[in-house]
Amino acid sequence: MNKIIYYVSITLLTVVSSCGNKETNVSRKLTLDNCPVIAQVINLQGDPVTNLDFSSVKDTFNLSLSTLLSSFQVIRLENSEDALTAAGQDTHIAVSDHYILVKSFRAGSSCKLYNRNGDFIRKISSQGQGPDEYNLFIYDQYLDESNNKIYLMEIRASKILVFDFDGQPQKHIPLAYITHKGRFVINTEKKTVTVMCIPFQGTPTALIWTQDFEGNIIQEYPVSDQFMLIPSTYDYEVRESLNTTASDFYLHNCIASQDTLYHYDIDSNTLHPVFTMHTGHEPICHYFTELPNHFLVTWYTQTSWNNELPRFPKILVDKQSLKGCFVNLKWNMLGNIDGPTNPSFNRGYFTAIMEPYALKEQLEKVLTSTQKLSPEVLRKVKELNNRITDDDNCIVFIGKISRNWQKKIIPS
Repeated sequence: MNKIIYYVSITLLTVVSSCGNKETNVSRKLTLDNCPVIAQVINLQGDPVTNLDFSSVKDTFNLSLSTLLSSFQVIRLENSEDALTAAGQDTHIAVSDHYILVKSFRAGSSCKLYNRNGDFIRKISSQGQGPDEYNLFIYDQYLDESNNKIYLMEIRASKILVFDFDGQPQKHIPLAYITHKGRFVINTEKKTVTVMCIPFQGTPTALIWTQDFEGNIIQEYPVSDQFMLIPSTYDYEVRESLNTTASDFYLHNCIASQDTLYHYDIDSNTLHPVFTMHTGHEPICHYFTELPNHFLVTWYTQTSWNNELPRFPKILVDKQSLKGCFVNLKWNMLGNIDGPTNPSFNRGYFTAIMEPYALKEQLEKVLTSTQKLSPEVLRKVKELNNRITDDDNCIVFIGKISRNWQKKIIPS
């Protein structure tokens, strides 16, 4: 088959609240440089905190995705029956230098390993009751290629499952607490893992803790009232970023009108607030992503019939200038398509996945539009559109997040 190869944040949010919508016009000349200042730095108990005022965000511009990335790769996944997976809001991708792991609830709660050319290698673990299996589905995953380890944590976990890249089970990591929707960070040198989770009322747990690979607690950050979500249910989500050298922690209840993103200092076992957004009296369900040079606010609502989120503009805030606007991310490397509604910026990578019919629909709109594209971009769009069919497996997109802000703008 021909192939086309072309740091911790935790967010808890409900998926049943709807966003308020703002009428905005897309500017053809606006850039982040001439966006207004929409945030201020305030002092909160000795910590400088960037406070975004939602009511001050007025304008929208189209931002080239390439301004945030240093590389971009399009991967057509193998079409064999064993290789098939599914796109959607519940599909997540882990990336290493030479491999990708696709976890999809819609595809039988499977975790499938591919190389970076899209060739299917094998399934990793499976759903079941065995000692090396998971009961429901995997909630967080990490590829440690340099140490030949794959780590999987299910939605309600008593251990982190560990496998090598041949799919063989290794010594699993027992967890100090039963973990609900947990995220984890592995330190292979110290042989420790730091875990964050939804604290369930009446259940022994910590908000954040570090333990060794034998399950012994080294330190823990206790659960306080401000972090206890009541009722304690799986309606909330835990998200992670890992796009900077800091560990950013974000706990959000959509009913609240103001929320805060924290940095967790593992050395002092403390939380420090760094970013918050004031939405006024109208609650807006959203989540924060910290990038090297920006804060990104994504609105979040119910999924639609095809498991996709409604498409809303995101808010991008420059950490230094505090300027910002609504932005539409345009994939300029593929003719300024919109891509899926739920791309991810996680562990230093941008990832997205699309069903072939959805990608072809966007590519064909590019080919029939009047926008002027470079010969190279036009060639890539035509080639990709010609090679995929509606019956193909999903297409994965991977980009390395750049630490250098590249000021590029595309016409709307």
